Amino acid sequence: MKTRTFILTCLLAMPAGHLAAQQPAEPEQRATVTTRGDSIIILKGKGDMRIKVYEDQLEEGEEKEVEIYEGVYLEKVDADKRTFLDALPFIPKKKRYNSYEPHNSGLYIGFSRMSNDFLSFGTGKQANLDLSQSWEFGFNFLSVYHNFKKNPHWGLNFGANWGYRSFSIDGNRALLKKNGASVLTEGDEETGYSKSRLRHFFFRIPVTLEWQQQLGNHRLIFFNAGPEFEIRHGVKSFSHINGGKKQTVGKGMYVRPVGVNLLAQAGYGNLGIYLRYSTYGLFQKDKGMEVSPYSFGIAWYW
Repeated sequence: MKTRTFILTCLLAMPAGHLAAQQPAEPEQRATVTTRGDSIIILKGKGDMRIKVYEDQLEEGEEKEVEIYEGVYLEKVDADKRTFLDALPFIPKKKRYNSYEPHNSGLYIGFSRMSNDFLSFGTGKQANLDLSQSWEFGFNFLSVYHNFKKNPHWGLNFGANWGYRSFSIDGNRALLKKNGASVLTEGDEETGYSKSRLRHFFFRIPVTLEWQQQLGNHRLIFFNAGPEFEIRHGVKSFSHINGGKKQTVGKGMYVRPVGVNLLAQAGYGNLGIYLRYSTYGLFQKDKGMEVSPYSFGIAWYW
């Protein structure tokens, strides 16, 4: 008890300015304070301070120093700095002063669909897709997040990701340009279509509000949702004509170059599921089928 009392007295009496002014010439500076036979060792390294307390104890007739206490005093982090850049994958991140971890950067892969009506999750009859072959994948290469001061369970995430989406058209059909529009065309006796596909690349910028809760094993459960702005490029329509090699049968296809999605994600630890839904049609007005794309799948966050 005397030793613990002395530690508290020593820390309170130690001038804060004096500790801040000490700059270690080596990776660690060591100071030993001895009082009434007990030793207090203070190790000052880069950023943090470690304090060890030893007490003289009699063991097998010999007096030995036994460690009875060790404490680490972390370097103070500016409490007003709550916005961070979380950009590069596979780079170890410095542990922040709170437990908020954004689920924004990562890899994702899932199935793509087309529906006839907004927020209708059925399969669009106009598109008639091969659902098992329609998919997307992407990865986030930039993430910025802000943790709210009053509630560490909430944060706002901003990101940027790039990827590829493909719709596989089922049956003897192909998406062709006809009379200034994209038309889903049936094959005939002269021309047969197989393995037809519409694909495009994209840049997406999600803005999501996230809630998370840490569990006993230090992993997080989380949920986030928000709008996602999408820029589409490299739009092409492909088909195998009369059983031959794959051919490009159209470019651009009157697809809207910009879209706005609704994005929702949920998960545990570094794994999660997602759902995104376009708020309006894939094709320009009167230039193609009235269908809204959506997708769902799994994600791995780093």
